[in-house]
Amino acid sequence: MRVRANWSVQLAGVFIVIAVSLVTAMLLMQWQLVAIGRAAAQIADELTPKIEHLTTARSEMRHALTSLREVVEEDNRRPQDVEDGLRAADDALADYLALPGHLDDRELRPEFVLARNELSEAVEACLSKAQQRDFAAAKRLFGKVSTAGDRMNADITRAIALDAARSHDVALQIARVHRRSSYVAVLLAGLLVSITIAGATVLRRAVRKHTDLVEAHRALMEARASELELFAGRIAHDIRSPLGVVQLAFDQATSPRADDAARERLSEKGRAAIKRIDRLITGLLAFAVAGARPEEGVHADVEATMTDLAPELRAAARQAGADLEISIDVATPVACNPGVLTSVVSNLALNAIKYLDDAPTKRVAIRATEGRNHVRLEVQDTGPGLAPELVTRVFEPYVRGPSASSAPGIGLGLATVKRVATAHGGSVGVTSTLGAGSTFWIELPKAQGVETPRHDWAARLAHARS
Repeated sequence: MRVRANWSVQLAGVFIVIAVSLVTAMLLMQWQLVAIGRAAAQIADELTPKIEHLTTARSEMRHALTSLREVVEEDNRRPQDVEDGLRAADDALADYLALPGHLDDRELRPEFVLARNELSEAVEACLSKAQQRDFAAAKRLFGKVSTAGDRMNADITRAIALDAARSHDVALQIARVHRRSSYVAVLLAGLLVSITIAGATVLRRAVRKHTDLVEAHRALMEARASELELFAGRIAHDIRSPLGVVQLAFDQATSPRADDAARERLSEKGRAAIKRIDRLITGLLAFAVAGARPEEGVHADVEATMTDLAPELRAAARQAGADLEISIDVATPVACNPGVLTSVVSNLALNAIKYLDDAPTKRVAIRATEGRNHVRLEVQDTGPGLAPELVTRVFEPYVRGPSASSAPGIGLGLATVKRVATAHGGSVGVTSTLGAGSTFWIELPKAQGVETPRHDWAARLAHARS
């Protein structure tokens, strides 16, 4: 569930980034379009009309002055043509002045008004003399008209140049905005492609992890089903055999032909079979419980555990005719339940005692030492040792040595030890020399934040013997 949640968070993050990138791209493009639209509107609604009105005013003014020249030179041009031209020029200038002014052309507008008034007065005076048929005076006044017209023409030309320059600047601004928009679009497109690829990679990994998880779960279920099938078959076989002995002993003991001695012998045989069943069930229970993880803060004192187990182990060693040596050099408890630690030590020690067989020297040594982060328990024996092909399989369930047929058990002791080590974050192992003995070991992590006082191990062991 945690892995699936991580996939969901990653995919949600990728989709959020993609959505934010798309919204950002749309906003940036919209902002660029607004800037371009504003600049285009300035050219279309302000600058271009200004240039058109100024051009019209200059053209009409020139036409009026040309008509006035023909009137003055008695070229039969009507005075009305002059007045119409000046009126059209005034209208065009009025339209120009009605448009919003820029800082540059605002300084020209008062000059336009003065030049237009000066030109109007000069044209009116010249036209009046021409209408009075005083063409000599009209020609003299026409020079003043020409001067005022040149000034008006220069002002208009300068205004047209300013507006044309501003139109050019705005056009360049549009080009820059468009170029920048293209760069931003390419950048955002690349970013979106990268994010999409990253999202596809995350999705692919998620699918792969999910597939691997499903496959691992399926393989685990198949392995467990196979193990359970083998486990159930072995249990059924091992329990059926002693139950048959109990049934046979009960039938013979209740037979009328059986005497008291036979009944006692059969009862003892039945009790032994029941004890065998008890050992079998106890081993199966320990094997099942060994896979459970330790509770928070649980710990076990190694010295105390060995003190409690010493009498039982020494009794088993005496019965097998073996010497038992115990050496403990541990001050820190291990992070496991005391019962679990008891099961581990008991399994390793009794397994070593049980398989001593007819070794010339029968000795079992139990040692506990303390490492940096773990406690190491070793059980060394002088038994027959293990064949190389058996060393790698000795911790598997139901695997027993070649001399195990005469020893009680179902081959779950060492498997239980391995399950304890695995569940508690430790490790197990064995070193063995065929014909010279074996050393089984287990390492369990230390309990954090817990310290037990050092004891006189020899004194405690002596007290346990008494």
